[in-house]
Amino acid sequence: MGWSFPWASCHGSDFSYDFQAAVTKEQWESGAVEYNFRPVDFRPPAGKDSSGLDEFASSIVGTDWATYRQEGPGVSAFALQDGAVYHTYSAYERGLDSLWGMYQWLDRAPLGRNETGFWWRRHDEYDSQ
Repeated sequence: MGWSFPWASCHGSDFSYDFQAAVTKEQWESGAVEYNFRPVDFRPPAGKDSSGLDEFASSIVGTDWATYRQEGPGVSAFALQDGAVYHTYSAYERGLDSLWGMYQWLDRAPLGRNETGFWWRRHDEYDSQ
């Protein structure tokens, strides 16, 4: 259609920290993390086996839970008008579902996402039944 958009990336900048989508090691260790406009503690429960969290993170991106949770999903939109930058939109966690096409289909299935625990598996991890 001949459209062009000036896209920008926050890669290599402090932007994700400014918008509370990334946390420092110190924030992680203290449990004082703001994410999605609310306080959250992403650390595994003290004294409990966290190997399930590490296994989950490893299956998704090949790392441990602490590294996986250093940066959470988020998207922001801005407008530049007359030399001023306006923050027009931000979404975190479930607010991003519309960008991931498969979730829209699962939401319409008879059992929805049927989420309990880690609910998805790759195609070669399903039982043969």
